[in-house]
This record gives sequence, structure tokens and C-alpha cells, in this order.
Amino acid sequence: MADEKKIREIYGVKSVLDEAAERIEATWREKLLRETGDLRTENALLRAQLDEFNRKLVEARDRNERLEADGNERVAFIEEKFELDTASIELENNELHAASVRYLADARELSRQVVQLHAEAEAMSDEIERLRVERDAALKAQAELSDALLAQRDLTAEVAALKDRLAVAEQRAAVAEAKVEVMTQMKGE
Repeated sequence: MADEKKIREIYGVKSVLDEAAERIEATWREKLLRETGDLRTENALLRAQLDEFNRKLVEARDRNERLEADGNERVAFIEEKFELDTASIELENNELHAASVRYLADARELSRQVVQLHAEAEAMSDEIERLRVERDAALKAQAELSDALLAQRDLTAEVAALKDRLAVAEQRAAVAEAKVEVMTQMKGE
């Protein structure tokens, strides 16, 4: 009789302990499911941010490539024009010098040619100055391209940081899912 009473008490304590264990397990399972849901939501947000940064990175690369191509074309055009104009000016100077030697004997003609040479020299100087301004504009475009490339590098670094954060979030989600699986297996046992 005393043994039966002890056995009943043991079974009563065991059922209370089993019930408490089931409540604790249910509480932990609910908490892990909430945390897993939160981590999945955070993971989805991080993926959306990563997609947005990737889109911006592609746009920045395209823009940089266009700027670089445009800058290269401008610089090549200006350099070619500068060389042609310089050669043309040198040729004109040579021709004018030959003309001044030929007309040295005639003072009036020489005077007229001096005035003409002076005007042409001013025009050449203006042309050279204009070419310098164009060259400076091309150099400025190259500097802007350099700035754009630096901005692209910064965006690449931000994308890498987001990828790292995404990996950590995915790892945390995997750990939470493993915990839920272990809890489920323990309950099944």
C-alpha cells in the first residue's frame, strides 16, 4: 500500500514535470519561431538593400563608362585639333616670313604685311587660348570621371559590407532553425 502510494506520487510528480517540460518546450519553440521570422524579415530587407545597391552600382558603372568614353573622345579630338592648328600656324608663320623677306625692299608693302601679320598673330593667339580652354575642359571632365570612379569604389565597399551583414543574418537564421529542429526532435523522443 505504501509502495502504491509512492508510485502514485512519483507518477503525479512525473506528469507535473512532463507538463512543465511541454510548456517550456512550447514557449521556447514559439520564441524560436518568432526569432526565425524576425531573422527572415531582416534577411529579406538586407537582400532588398543589396539588390538596390547592386542596381546603383551598375548604373554608376554605366555612367562612368559613358563619361570615360566621352572624355576620351573629347581629349583625342582636342589633341588632334591642337596638333593640326599648331602645324597650320607654323606653316602660316613660315609662309609669312618668306613673304616678308620677298617684300623687304618695298616699305609700304612691308608695313601692310606687318599689320596683317600682327592681326593674324592675335588671331592665332586667340585660337591657341581657345584650344587651351577646350583642353582644360577636357581635363576637368577627366577629373570628374576620376571622382565618379572613386564613388563607384565606395559603392562597391558598401555592397561588400551588406553582403557580410547578409551572411551573418543567414547564419543566425540557420542556427535558429537548427534550434527549432533540435527542439522538435527532443519533443518527438
